Amino acid sequence: MDEKQLERAMQLISVAGNAKSMCIESMSIAEKGNIDDAKAKLSEARKTLHEAHNIQTQWMTDEMNGKKVEKTIMLIHSQDHFMAADIMLTMAEKVINLQSSIKNLQSTQG
Repeated sequence: MDEKQLERAMQLISVAGNAKSMCIESMSIAEKGNIDDAKAKLSEARKTLHEAHNIQTQWMTDEMNGKKVEKTIMLIHSQDHFMAADIMLTMAEKVINLQSSIKNLQSTQG
């Protein structure tokens, strides 16, 4: 793997990891009942994940344009981080929605 691709892999790992962490944080915020703050954090995570997606898309674009993209463990590892963050985003959306529903139910009963 050349230096540029290694740097891109490390960048994808970092950015996707940040997005995943923001998703986890958004769920924790929602569990404390701060739904608006949780949604704001999730929005930030979505923007960060979009940045990671752009990194991933550049690899595909390069390969489609004939540039050799060496398939290495680091490349695969970076893709795993991206997919984990993407899945976490979906889960966080569901958890926040559930926490919002719980909060609404609790407010109508008490």
